[in-house]
Amino acid sequence: MKTLAQKHSLDSCKISHISRHVGMLLLFVVSLSACSKWSDETNRALKLAGENRAELEKVLQHYSEVDPNSQKLKAAEFLISNMDVHYGYKSASWDQFQQELADLFSREDNFELLEEGMSRLYEKYQMLLRDIRYESDLRTVTADFLIYNIEKAFESWSGPYANHLSFDEFCEYLLPYRAANEPISDWRREFEENYIPELYDRAAVRKDSLSAEDLCNLIKSYPYGNLSIVGGRLPDYNSYLLSILRMGSCKHYCSQAILASRCLGVPVALDYTPQWATRSLGHEWNVLICDSKRPLSFGIGDDCALGEHVERIPDRKAPKVYRQTFSKQKESLMMLRGNEEIPGSLSSPCMKDVTDLYYDCTSITVDFDFRPPGKNKFAYLAVFDNKEWIPVAWARVKGGRATFSKINKEIMYLPGYFSEGRFIPAADPIMVDSLGNSIPVRFDAVNKQTVVLYRKYQNALVEGKCEDMTGGRFQVANKPDFSDAVDIAVIDELPESCYHIIKPETEGSYKYFRYLARSGALGTIAELEVYELDKKLSGKIIGTEQDIPYFTKEKAFDGDPLTSFNKWGMDEVWLGLEFDSPKKITKLVYLPGNDDNCIRDGELYELFYWDKTWKSLGQQYGSAETYRLSYENVPSGALFLLRNHTKGVEERIFTYENNKQVWW
Repeated sequence: MKTLAQKHSLDSCKISHISRHVGMLLLFVVSLSACSKWSDETNRALKLAGENRAELEKVLQHYSEVDPNSQKLKAAEFLISNMDVHYGYKSASWDQFQQELADLFSREDNFELLEEGMSRLYEKYQMLLRDIRYESDLRTVTADFLIYNIEKAFESWSGPYANHLSFDEFCEYLLPYRAANEPISDWRREFEENYIPELYDRAAVRKDSLSAEDLCNLIKSYPYGNLSIVGGRLPDYNSYLLSILRMGSCKHYCSQAILASRCLGVPVALDYTPQWATRSLGHEWNVLICDSKRPLSFGIGDDCALGEHVERIPDRKAPKVYRQTFSKQKESLMMLRGNEEIPGSLSSPCMKDVTDLYYDCTSITVDFDFRPPGKNKFAYLAVFDNKEWIPVAWARVKGGRATFSKINKEIMYLPGYFSEGRFIPAADPIMVDSLGNSIPVRFDAVNKQTVVLYRKYQNALVEGKCEDMTGGRFQVANKPDFSDAVDIAVIDELPESCYHIIKPETEGSYKYFRYLARSGALGTIAELEVYELDKKLSGKIIGTEQDIPYFTKEKAFDGDPLTSFNKWGMDEVWLGLEFDSPKKITKLVYLPGNDDNCIRDGELYELFYWDKTWKSLGQQYGSAETYRLSYENVPSGALFLLRNHTKGVEERIFTYENNKQVWW
């Protein structure tokens, strides 16, 4: 799930190439002058249209002379004057790829077979896809195509779902003839033939009774919402593929939703964050533009109400939210940069900051450690993507100081500059707290501390599984029905998502052992080990039966932390062991349902702290003796990163507060 501005549309080289091309084109546009009855912006666009100028002038003449309509003429000028930054991709190999992909979509619905088929196609064509080129809309759009789409858009504007829009909103959310960078085509016909009938078939009421919200719910519940890693590596699909989509990236499904919505006369936009603040990647989603102006966000396959798509995801927080527009935004970084190099994550001229529509934002002022390189005028705030810092916000820098507006709270930012293709840290990391206070994170090399670490990655997605174990009991008995059960340990507090060692003080030996979940819980547990002195015990696995193979009681004893037992729909859930003879239990090891980012026995770790770059505090191997790492003489107040050199890619920055890791 990469973002509009990052990796899931094109690779970084193509982004850089397009950004340079768009930048040079914008500078050329500004240098032109014109004198006619059209606006200056329209005349500049016409001059760039080359041989296609006559086609665009036909549209202007149509609404000024043939079928005069001042509002439609203004709409035509809006489209033409912004065409210089819109492109469609084209290549013989990409066309052939999409044809074969369409054949795959027509015969397969199964996720595994779709992913397997897409992988084969990608392997077949990935080298050939380098011949993809982009063609400016100014030089390809025909008069008939543009007039037809303008007429259809105005019909929609007068319909029941969009009559609350102002003219400017209409131009952004209903008028545009493309969703992203798909090739120009008869997309309305393709959606009306392939997509819209199926959507109405899924509706519970007559189509004339459907609200805009109903239609968006039908769009996001499209039955073939299969997200694919392979799909994320591909350029934008053509509109025919979008109308029969069976597998793709978040952006592909966002484009599908936009084109479908415009066919239905529903104003829908694409909002995105170039980079999550708390994990890797960024994300795109759709938003219904409603009368209240509050964005009703939604995404393919989400199981939440409209307006909750972004806010409800526990492991993700957006530092900034931008809206993709058709028009060039005069206040976008791309339009203001001049000749200054800017990061790819903020390089679109058609991005509008809408963070304050989603969050209670704040502004922060940063004093930089040194002046910007060269004659650079802009500074940035970056967030960590598990590997590097990605710029997500910008501001003008004056006298070594910059003020950033519309900043989301409870996030760790790193201020810096951008030069020679890289982000340059230029101040201490800043933690913006829940009240909007900006707090510099500075290490203290004098006051040292000991830190005890249990994970290398945030635990937001697994906290629910940990909570399921709260109130659970470990019991022993000599009767198979546990009527004589004795509690040897109770989980009184929310356990961390890591291995836990318990050394119970038990008297006597027992034939049976079990973990008994609290009443109503699922009994989720990933691993369970029982010891007598130093000997790991085995026995017959007993407990609540589970018919679903992925969650049987055997999963808690298979040595794989990524598998787990659970059972829903029962008041009492338990699992355990029947020993061949009574045993005296001296140690228990248990692991809640988790993501395998906890400290593991025999794996090599390295702890770093931030001091203008990542500096090592040494390497350690994880041990089953504690399932913890302990580092002494560590600078206090620092920002940390724990890396696993043995396996895995999920690693998050954290601070160490009150003897606990606090994730950012």
